Amino acid sequence: MRLQVLEHGHRTPARAFMAMARIIFRHDVDDVVKTALHRPEFFGKQLLLLVGSVLRGPSFWTPGEREHMAAHISRLNECPFCVREHSEIARLASHGEIGPEAITARRPEVAAIVPLLEKASKTPTEVSFADIRRVREAGVPDDAIVDALHVALIFNTVNRLANAFDCSWDSDQHVLAGAKVIQRFRYRLPGFVLR
Repeated sequence: MRLQVLEHGHRTPARAFMAMARIIFRHDVDDVVKTALHRPEFFGKQLLLLVGSVLRGPSFWTPGEREHMAAHISRLNECPFCVREHSEIARLASHGEIGPEAITARRPEVAAIVPLLEKASKTPTEVSFADIRRVREAGVPDDAIVDALHVALIFNTVNRLANAFDCSWDSDQHVLAGAKVIQRFRYRLPGFVLR
């Protein structure tokens, strides 16, 4: 259900930022950003800080691998909005070296973590120590397991919001423009819009 407040209910700094972005990039900011900027003190500021840290902070996983995890989880959650965007960001972040179908072929550690992410996303109450042990035995360090589960946390939350709020793209050009902006700015927004 499309909520009109997410189109027009923002504070002045957020409205100014979105107008400036529309002029510079010739597209509206994406619907997740609109949601985050609606009440940043309630949800958006914390979400954006977490997303930037998890998807672009230091990690065992490359940014491209994390973006592929995001797209894969979004596919499991049947969130076309996030699948389109994060598949494109993954392509940019991995410099086109790997596609979604090749994510598990690139590194055995990625192949080992994917079943855990799938289980944590689809049947979280069934995740057990045995699942973690299998990933560890494949050579994935504990910090990397936590990082991957943080990707799952974010997208199991954002996918549901995107689906509930009927997030959409205007065109393929809008998807590409959004992906380029995210890749360039690493999920960071100017601080003034989060006040």
